[in-house]
Amino acid sequence: MKFYKELSKVYDIVFPKDETTLKFLCKSLNHNSKVLDLACGTGSYAVALAQKGHRVDGIDLNEEMIALAKGKGGLFANFKVGDMTKFHETFLSEKYDMIYCIGNSIVHLKNKEKIEKFIKDIYKSLNDEGTLIIQTVNYDRIINQNIKSLPTIDRSEKGVKFVRNYNYKENEEKVEFQTDLIIFDNNKEEKYNNSVDLIALRKNELEEMFKKAGFKSIESYGGFSEEPFGEDSFALVIKAVKS
Repeated sequence: MKFYKELSKVYDIVFPKDETTLKFLCKSLNHNSKVLDLACGTGSYAVALAQKGHRVDGIDLNEEMIALAKGKGGLFANFKVGDMTKFHETFLSEKYDMIYCIGNSIVHLKNKEKIEKFIKDIYKSLNDEGTLIIQTVNYDRIINQNIKSLPTIDRSEKGVKFVRNYNYKENEEKVEFQTDLIIFDNNKEEKYNNSVDLIALRKNELEEMFKKAGFKSIESYGGFSEEPFGEDSFALVIKAVKS
């Protein structure tokens, strides 16, 4: 798809590696841990963790993203093109010390039943005391406050803007996520549009899925800085440990 092909070219400009996020991930790891990055994109976090001595697998549906990931860290991390819900087939039922799915990726699945099964499959693939980290947009805020957009990601100095709009479909419990990727090159502007339905997953629903999967220790934050989750938080980060 043209949109994702173009996005892959500027992905690291639009979504650069964040040191606070990396620090949050590292806090759950011991030396030489086995790690899985679900929907890894261009692999920035997977490569960073691998460079710290961890054994890291990464999976993403987008071939261009995986090609870029291999280019920046092929010697450090193991990247595969594939459906993240079938990670256990792609990586031959490996067991992990930490699995994470960030970047609002889990809500791209077809329905809540698929998400619940996905979390149960992750639980089975974790070692005892293993950690699952999931990050989404705060859909409680989107729904309760009738939020129509997120702040535009403006990287004009690097020739890129990323515009994000939301349309909540109450009857379907989904959010239509409309994006405009604007690329400036030699005074020429190219715009690429995309629209995708995302599952409007509330905090209590996601926490309940963790509990059903078997997780006992569940912590929720409003971001990777570990700030308390609140109704005005832009993000939801959940960390749970398999006991």
